[in-house]
Amino acid sequence: MRVHVYTLRYDPVSGGGSHGQLQVYLESLKKAGHTPTLVTMASADNAYRDAPCAVREEQFEGGYLALQHHVAKRMEEEREADLFVAFGPTLMWGAGMYASKKGAKPVVACINNYTPGMGHSVPQRFLHRARWYVWERLLGVRYARHIRLAFFDSPIILEEYRRFGYRFRETVVLPAPVERRSEPTGTRPFPAGADRFNILFIARLIREKGPDILVDAMAGLPENIHAHLIGAGSEEVTLRALIRARGLESRVHLYGRKTREELPAFYRHADIFVHPCRWIEPFGIVVAEALRFGLPIVVCEGTGAAWAAADAGITFPKEDVAALRARILSLYNDPAAREAYAKRARERAHLFDADNIGARFVSTLEKISLTGGA
Repeated sequence: MRVHVYTLRYDPVSGGGSHGQLQVYLESLKKAGHTPTLVTMASADNAYRDAPCAVREEQFEGGYLALQHHVAKRMEEEREADLFVAFGPTLMWGAGMYASKKGAKPVVACINNYTPGMGHSVPQRFLHRARWYVWERLLGVRYARHIRLAFFDSPIILEEYRRFGYRFRETVVLPAPVERRSEPTGTRPFPAGADRFNILFIARLIREKGPDILVDAMAGLPENIHAHLIGAGSEEVTLRALIRARGLESRVHLYGRKTREELPAFYRHADIFVHPCRWIEPFGIVVAEALRFGLPIVVCEGTGAAWAAADAGITFPKEDVAALRARILSLYNDPAAREAYAKRARERAHLFDADNIGARFVSTLEKISLTGGA
């Protein structure tokens, strides 16, 4: 089976969890004896050490909607592909355009984020979002209906798409995969022990991820509780000012961005993982990774991250600092409860095993290729 995967960019070096997800899917296809080809549209942003497969790099310079027509045209011109995958929602309309014209090959979409018109992403100018909302309502949802199957990272993001009006011919919830990480070696990244309680936060330092909510919660916690924030982003300067204003310089630690190889040591030596996102997180790969290390999760309710944590975590209402503080204190004061959550975390982590997720991805594509239905 020759699978051509279209996406904007491929950056497993410093990109987010979706890039690792794509890497797992490509490797799983090769392992199963298939031939993937990766097609990137904003290739100047690519960053990879070794090509995961054949890579066709383009640098499209036009507008966003023109890009969709470009993708549809490229798929029409393909002769060797047996199946197309639009990875991420960014190019799914182009894939839908191709399919709507009775494209000869089946089209699949992997949806791990929201669209511009849905209004869940970073703040947008009103007119910009309004234009996208109208376009998606009138045309975008229609193109999407021609897509043979859509994978969603969690039932939470699937429901948000349905609420907006998207209907796909078939949908499958396939969580983002978590690769097995080697045990950390070397020194601990921070002191740990019975006299110290360590909270871990890993995400971009942007408002949507809620790092300031955690900092505010830290202001009322015991002195031996420390928070370790890993990530970089537009809110870093504001966050540092907040830490100073709350007098937390000795207990809230910012590390900047860390590599995939450096992260296991932080997971291993933390006591709990906190994910205080403001937006409806589609999934939250860092939560799934924390589960593998047996970390109890504290997460905002009603999100894909809360679904990922399931009974290995406890939730709090969106932006409720007092509630977050109370959840942290409950785990801090109850070692037996922490151990119970840790046990459930390790059990829950098997759901996101990369080998299993990759195999499910491949077997689903194989069935579609056999049955056709572009």
